[in-house]
Amino acid sequence: MFKQFQFTFPTTAQLDALIDNQRNSKLTYDKSNLRGYDRDKNQIYLGTGDAVWAAAKRAMEQWAMFPDGWAKIYYQNLIFKEGDIVVMCAHIFGIWWLNAARILYVLDDEQNFGFAYGTLPNHVEKGEELFKISKDENGGIYYSLTAFSQPRYWALRWTFPLSRIFQKKFIQDSLGKMKKKTDEQIRI
Repeated sequence: MFKQFQFTFPTTAQLDALIDNQRNSKLTYDKSNLRGYDRDKNQIYLGTGDAVWAAAKRAMEQWAMFPDGWAKIYYQNLIFKEGDIVVMCAHIFGIWWLNAARILYVLDDEQNFGFAYGTLPNHVEKGEELFKISKDENGGIYYSLTAFSQPRYWALRWTFPLSRIFQKKFIQDSLGKMKKKTDEQIRI
């Protein structure tokens, strides 16, 4: 098993090695049995119109949904595509936690844009997250983050309320950053 955490941010070589290590791994959950999983569905209104849609897509293509400072995403391909492995690095209590996930599918049509990823063995949680931009019937554009998850390790189950606090923080930071980046992209 590859290193789950470290005290310094990993090098590109370490992250590439982790991706190679996880490339043929199976997902860590069984989608046919999700009893006991927490479910989250959150969204934020980004605006209306073609300029907002284009700006939100650009922001997502730049992986802007990952909050600055304490959560970073590492990927080898700039454009997300099905089957790619990504590593979400979370800096919590002075430790960088490395969490590998596989992109399961990509959405790219006139109403929806985004992707979902599922957790791999080198992830502290097990489950799936969907990062999506969508248009409603009135032309409103939203960024949503939908997930089901549960802790993989006994230590995380023991500290479950704390891990949920960080999940909620990630959600709120992600929603806020996508709104901010979309607004910035419109002004460019």
